[in-house]
Amino acid sequence: MARLIRWQLLFATLGILVVAGLLAQFSQNRQTVTLPAHGGTYREGVLGSPQYLNPLLASSDAERAISSLLFDGLSTLQPDGSVLPALAEGWEVSDSGTVYTCTLRSNAQWHDGEAVTAADVLFTLNLIRSPEMPDPSGLASLWSQVQVEALDKRQLRFVLERPYAPFLSYTTLPILPAHHLQGITAEDLLLNPFNLAPVGSGPFRFQEILSQEDGTLVLILEANPLYYRRTPYLDKMEFHFYRDQQALQQALLQKDVDAAFGVPTNALEALNERPDLVVYRTYLQAYDILFINTQSPILSDERVRQALSLGLDIAALVAASSEEVFAANGPISPISWAHKPDLAPLEHNPDQSRALLEESGWTDMDGDGLRERDLRDLALTLLTRDLPEERLQLARRIKLQLAPLGMAVRVLVQSDPELFRERLVARDYDLLLYGWGQLGRDPDEFALWHSSQIGPEGLNLSSFEDELSDLLLEQGRQVLNQDERTQIYWQFQERFIQEIPAIPLYYPVYSYVASSRIRGIELQPLNDLGDRFQGVANWYLKTEQVILGRSRPAPRYEGGEQP
Repeated sequence: MARLIRWQLLFATLGILVVAGLLAQFSQNRQTVTLPAHGGTYREGVLGSPQYLNPLLASSDAERAISSLLFDGLSTLQPDGSVLPALAEGWEVSDSGTVYTCTLRSNAQWHDGEAVTAADVLFTLNLIRSPEMPDPSGLASLWSQVQVEALDKRQLRFVLERPYAPFLSYTTLPILPAHHLQGITAEDLLLNPFNLAPVGSGPFRFQEILSQEDGTLVLILEANPLYYRRTPYLDKMEFHFYRDQQALQQALLQKDVDAAFGVPTNALEALNERPDLVVYRTYLQAYDILFINTQSPILSDERVRQALSLGLDIAALVAASSEEVFAANGPISPISWAHKPDLAPLEHNPDQSRALLEESGWTDMDGDGLRERDLRDLALTLLTRDLPEERLQLARRIKLQLAPLGMAVRVLVQSDPELFRERLVARDYDLLLYGWGQLGRDPDEFALWHSSQIGPEGLNLSSFEDELSDLLLEQGRQVLNQDERTQIYWQFQERFIQEIPAIPLYYPVYSYVASSRIRGIELQPLNDLGDRFQGVANWYLKTEQVILGRSRPAPRYEGGEQP
């Protein structure tokens, strides 16, 4: 009996060893990984209330961000200004650079299951061209010069009057569904129910708007199962609308929402009470810039403009800002494919600034601290708005920095928008402290710096006139090859630093506060505050364990036929 038991114990031990060996071999050939899974609801707090989810009418940052989840364009714009296909499969460009042809994706559908067709594109462009349609971005001017023809239900041809390299960046325009809005005029569209219950083609679709007991509106979107790309991991996205920043901050602290964008610097410290919150930072490709009126009697002298630039300590201006910002360098966004990486930053050198002023005849003859020339004081008028408050403070810091150089700056704060516009149009200033955006769309800056744009109808706010700059800006929008365009814009940036028609100061940094439960967030620099959901398909709340097999090396090939 004892012998039988010993044999049973021996067999049991051997069995355990065999199983352990098999498990060890299995574990060597398998690996368990954690991967994103579908499911979960993301809740974001935003300010205000929704008026237009129609992307052609959306005006607030929140409306533009939400409409970007609901609608797609023919193309999509990357942070560096490059353009990728979206509803269009791709683009063909004629040798002349004036004819663009695209084919719509065969699986592109509206949220109601109808196919996206060429008719939708034509309908949207006709709306844009309508005089009754609000046009804050000036798109009507461009599209009125483009002939668009539907070759069939999926193919379109765009014919330009002349080569225009930035054209594809304008095909990011969101497309509206003709079958829902056919017969609606641009004027009628402003009051159409579609604006708050839209049907789009984007990764999420409209579900409903609810009103909670406390009056908070909640907009609910759900993942679009018909999307032509991969369906997002998130099942739903909710947007809770709050009346002010304090209410939004309280909602974050009480975990009523998971995230908020654009949280002010002074509010971040209070949110430390929630250790599970993560702060992501990005910047908007829009800078505060000091335009210099080059036709001003004083500033028409390039030496005085250089002296002004050398006299400003931009690093000190950045450090003194109440908001988080970082210094600009040149007229083109630092992540643009056209930015010159070795562009020399503007130097701060007060001694050289004084020497240039002396050289140009500006001296302090009476010792009162203010320079004069030909019985005229070196006094400049700096025009700005009273909003945002930080810009007004920036104007005062600029005044203080230039005073020791013998320059007197009168800060003219114009709170009335119409009076401000009148001065802008008349170029009634020496210096203009202003904000300028959309720098990530395309490096084409013809409108800002070409001499043809001088005058009340143009946007050359510096009244800058330079033959070489004009030539480079013309070539930059006519040449289609990106490598050649890069070289052109590198030359333009060098010329800009020499001539100094303006001084780009800094870019604003934006904070995105989100619960650590939300993973996959990677914020890129933004061309518009509405672009922050560009990578939302990769955001996730749920995970799953997946067992992956490890690949084994193939047997060495010794020649002859493969088995």
